Amino acid sequence: NRNFRIRRSLNWLVLGMTYAFLYWGRYNLQVGMQALGSPEMIKDFNWIFGAGTVVYGVSFVVNGPLTDRKGGRFSILAASFGAAVANLLMGLAVWAKQNGQISDGAMFWSLVVLYTTNMYFQSFGAVAIVKVNAHWFHVRERGTFGAIFGILISLGIYFAFDWSFANSKAMSIYWAFVAPGLALAMMWLVCIFLVS
Repeated sequence: NRNFRIRRSLNWLVLGMTYAFLYWGRYNLQVGMQALGSPEMIKDFNWIFGAGTVVYGVSFVVNGPLTDRKGGRFSILAASFGAAVANLLMGLAVWAKQNGQISDGAMFWSLVVLYTTNMYFQSFGAVAIVKVNAHWFHVRERGTFGAIFGILISLGIYFAFDWSFANSKAMSIYWAFVAPGLALAMMWLVCIFLVS
């Protein structure tokens, strides 16, 4: 019925935008590291991103069953909250490096720890999407759902590269991390009230 479709669309819009912002807070690392400019930082990106990718993959072994027990709403809230905090702290680390508060080495290890933490929470996102929408979409509608999911991923990558670059250029490098952190914090609040 009409009320069901409206509520489902609202649920999916909030969940989908949260997922796109998760992508923004995942792939912003490349823009942030490149904007720092030094060859050492660009080389360090490989280590930081590699560690995060390993954690992301392994985390599904834990977070998949956890999502089955706790539900998709729990998982999208965990993903958005954890990724928001990690991104804001990465922004703080970059700000501290820019202002001479910490060394290159301290920033490197800060980003290793914070980005792997980010990727742990990021891994809740995909399983949350599937778990929540399994109740809202009929099997016959899964193709449409898959197409929308692909659009959201592309939108998130657009945010990560275009918006992060624009933020870094217009304000400062640390905004490549702060902006998605703030967006995710906002979506965490919205998800509390609207995702079911």
